[in-house]
Amino acid sequence: MGDNIESAYWLYNRTGEEWLLELAQKMFDNMARWDKDVINWHNVNIAQGFRAPAVFYMQSKQLEHLNAAERNYRKVMDMYGQFPGGGFGGDENCRPGYIDPRQGFETCGIIEFMHSFQMLTKISGNPIWADRCENIAFNTFPASMTPDLKALHYLTCANQVQLDKNNKSPGIQNGGTMFSYSPYEVYRCCQHNVSHGFPYYVEELWLATYDKGLLASLYSACEVSAKVADGTVVKIVEDTDYPFDEVITFKLTLPKSIKFPLYLRIPQWCSSPVLKINNKVQKTKASGLCYIAINRNWNDGDVVTLQLPMQVQLKRWEKNKNAVSVNYGPLEFSLKIKEKWSPYGRNSEWREWEVFPDSDWNYGLNLNSKNPEKTFVVVKKPGPLPSQPFTPDTTPIEIKATGRKIPEWQMDNLGLVGLLQMSPAYTEQPVETITLIPMGAARLRISAFPEASSSPNANRWTLPPKPKKPPFKITASHVNPSDSLDAVADGLEPANSNDHSIPRFTWWNHRGTKEWIQFDFDKPRKLSGVSVYWFDDTGVGECRVPQSWQLLYKDGNEWKTVETTDQFSASTDKWNTVKFKQIETAGLRIEVQLKPRFSGGILEFKIIE
Repeated sequence: MGDNIESAYWLYNRTGEEWLLELAQKMFDNMARWDKDVINWHNVNIAQGFRAPAVFYMQSKQLEHLNAAERNYRKVMDMYGQFPGGGFGGDENCRPGYIDPRQGFETCGIIEFMHSFQMLTKISGNPIWADRCENIAFNTFPASMTPDLKALHYLTCANQVQLDKNNKSPGIQNGGTMFSYSPYEVYRCCQHNVSHGFPYYVEELWLATYDKGLLASLYSACEVSAKVADGTVVKIVEDTDYPFDEVITFKLTLPKSIKFPLYLRIPQWCSSPVLKINNKVQKTKASGLCYIAINRNWNDGDVVTLQLPMQVQLKRWEKNKNAVSVNYGPLEFSLKIKEKWSPYGRNSEWREWEVFPDSDWNYGLNLNSKNPEKTFVVVKKPGPLPSQPFTPDTTPIEIKATGRKIPEWQMDNLGLVGLLQMSPAYTEQPVETITLIPMGAARLRISAFPEASSSPNANRWTLPPKPKKPPFKITASHVNPSDSLDAVADGLEPANSNDHSIPRFTWWNHRGTKEWIQFDFDKPRKLSGVSVYWFDDTGVGECRVPQSWQLLYKDGNEWKTVETTDQFSASTDKWNTVKFKQIETAGLRIEVQLKPRFSGGILEFKIIE
C-alpha cells in the first residue's frame, strides 16, 4: 500500500486530479499499520513497509507519520542489525535470538532498503537516510553478485566464510541453495530486484531542492543537467573516486551568470570537511550529518571541490558479544580471505559458482588498548580506479592490521561460520599482520571481528557442537526436504523447543495429519523408556507440539503399544519422558496426531535402557 500511495502521488503531481488524494487516504486507512509498529518480520516486507507512513506524511503533514519510519527502522536495527554493512539478519524472517552476523539479508531486502532510504531522503530532507543508503550500497550490495554481475545469491551476511550450494537450515531459516551464486536457483524475486539497485542509486545522485537549487545527495562520478532558478539549465560534471577517495570535484557549465543554491551532503562520519570554490578555501562550520549550502552567483567554468577527510574508526557491537568492526569513511572492512571459486551447472556461459576459503579466516583483532585506531595502517594503491573495484584483487584500498587466530572459532556442521562468543577471546596464537579489504569487495568475509587477547582474564571460547551419527536406522512417514531424519538422534540437545541453532526433523508441510517416525536397531535391545523433545516454533512458523502421540514397539512382525501408566505428554521446552515395563525389541515407532492446521517435529530423541 505504501508503494501504491507513492504511485498515486506521482500521478497527482502530474495531473492535479484531487480524487488521487482521496484514493491515497483510503489506501492509508486500510493498509497494514506500519504507522503503529513493525507489524511483519519478513525481511523484504520490513525493507519496503517500514517507510509507508512517511510516504503518507507528504499528504497528512502529521509528524507522527514521518517519525514512524525512523521508529520502525531503529526497532529492527537495534534488535537484528547489530553488525556492519547496513543490513539486518532476516534470512527470510527475523527470528528471536538470531542476531549473529552470520544471519543473512536477502538481496531483495538490500535493494528495497536502498530504495526506501532514497525515498525518505526526499521526503524528510534528513541526510541520515542518504548515509544509510550508501552504507548498504557500498558494503553489502556488491557482494550479493559475482564480479561479472551474471549470478547472485539469495543471502549476504556480514560474516560468511563459505558459499557452497548446500542446505544451511535451520541455522539459516530457508532450506536449499541460499549462499552459492546462481542465475537460476535463487528465488525469482531477487533476480528481478537486483537489477534495480544501482540504476536507482544513480537516479538519486542529484535532487532538486524547494528553493530552485540542486543537492548532491549521493556521491559518484557523473554528469547532470537540470533547471535551476528561473529555468536556466545548468550542467555539472562530478569527478571523483568516492567512496575509495575523499575528494569530489564539481565543474559547472552555465549559459549565463546566475544565482542558485547548491547543497552538498556531509556524511555523519566526517567531522571536518574542506570546501573550495575555484581553488579558494571557504570557511564552514559544517560537521557530520548536515548539508553545506552554497548560495551565490555562479559563472560558467566555476569549480567546487569538497574534501571529506577519512580516518579509521572502530565500532563496538555490545549486543553482539562485544564484536568490533572497522570503517574508513563510508567503507566498512572485512578480513581478506583467499577465494577458491568452483563452477557447477551445465551452462558454461552462465555459470553457477561455489566459493570456498583458501586461507585461514578465524582471526580476532589484536587492538592497542590505549589507542585502538592506531593499530591500523591504510594502504592506497596508485593508478586509476578499476572498472570493477569490488574484488579482493582490484580494490584500490586496503588496511593492514594485527590479529591472532582463535582456534575454537570454526565452521559448524552446516558449513556456517561459528557463532560469535564473548570478546575479548582468549588465544595463545602469535600476533600476525592481516589485511582488511572493503566489505563490498569481499564475497567471503569476516567483518564483525572478535577482539583477541592472551590475557588470562579473556573469555575461553568453546568449539561449535558437532552432531553424531545416529546409532540406529530412522525412517518416517514424511520429512521436510530442508530437515533431517538424523537430527532426532545426533546428540545435540536443544536449548528450547524453538531452538533453530541445531538440526531438526519435521513433518512439514503436512498439517493436522497422522504421522510416524520409526527407529530400527541392528539387533534387539532391552528398553524401559524414551524421552522426546518436541519442536514448536510458535511466533515464527507453523509447527506445534502434537495433539497426541503414542509409542509402539516391534514384537516379531507386529507393532504393539507399550504398557505404561505415564502420560504421553507433549509439552514445550522440556524432555517429555515415558517409562514402561522393560521390553526387548528390534524397533520403536512414534505415532502422532498433529494439531489441526499445524505441522510438528522433533528436535531430539533418547532411549532409556
